[in-house]
Amino acid sequence: MPANRTPPASPQLTTPSIPVAASDDSLATPVRFALREASLHQSASAPDLSPQSNVTERNKKRKIDGVDEIASVELTRTMFTTYYSKQESQYEDMMIKINSIIEQNIELKRSVELMSDKYDEFLGRISALEAEKKEDKRLIRQLEDKIELLERTSRATGIEIRNVPKIDSETKDDLCELVSNLGQSLNLEISQSDLRDVHRLKTKEKSSPILVNFNSVILKEKVIKGVKNFNKTKENSEKLNTTHLKLGLSKQPVFVSECLTYKTQKLFYLARTQHKDCGYDFCWTSHGVVYLRKKVGDPQIRVNSEADFEKLRSANSA
Repeated sequence: MPANRTPPASPQLTTPSIPVAASDDSLATPVRFALREASLHQSASAPDLSPQSNVTERNKKRKIDGVDEIASVELTRTMFTTYYSKQESQYEDMMIKINSIIEQNIELKRSVELMSDKYDEFLGRISALEAEKKEDKRLIRQLEDKIELLERTSRATGIEIRNVPKIDSETKDDLCELVSNLGQSLNLEISQSDLRDVHRLKTKEKSSPILVNFNSVILKEKVIKGVKNFNKTKENSEKLNTTHLKLGLSKQPVFVSECLTYKTQKLFYLARTQHKDCGYDFCWTSHGVVYLRKKVGDPQIRVNSEADFEKLRSANSA
């Protein structure tokens, strides 16, 4: 009895899934077309009842694999092209920025060089101005010394009488008589012919100083020396005062000194107020110059400017 055999079922061909980039439609279209053609070919063919019907044909698989390789190459090429374009764009932007930085650096370098040149120029000008300033100071000091010497020479024959009250309707004859009475108190003969000029300074005080100019420095030195000797031998109450000048006024002291320049007056004032701080006991003027001395027998020190007091103070503290 013949055996009933059922023919084997035709093998079901499965369509391999091919990865397609979702973003690339140009690559996905040919791949879909190839898959559709393969599916139609398998469905239209008759079932193969041979024993080797379950073997997959290698040529069809190679066709599908070829499509996959082409798509991958195209995708890689597209990605590489895109990446290369982006890199080119970034490189161009970077080069533009680098060139801009280079230009800025060049401008900055020029500015720095210009400022350096200007700075050197200003330094040269400042040095020249400082040298000129020093020279001007030296010349001014020389001129001041010459003016001081001229003023001292013009006042070499003069004396200054202070603390003498002014009388009503005072005239030059009254002042000449006052100087003559001073000479009599000092045992000196002073006539009107020995006087070059005599006048009282105009101040708001009633006892403004009286300036007397003699005809010779010798007579002036005699008067100064006579006043010193007169006061040495007298008590404080009997030293030179208004009664010796025969003014008919109440007794009050009278002071006689050299006629000093403004600069020497200032130095003499500072010397009287600061000589103790500098360690000096004696202070006086002679021929329009200020002198200091520490003690009897020590050499005298001449004061020419205010800076000398600082030097003396520093030397004393050392």
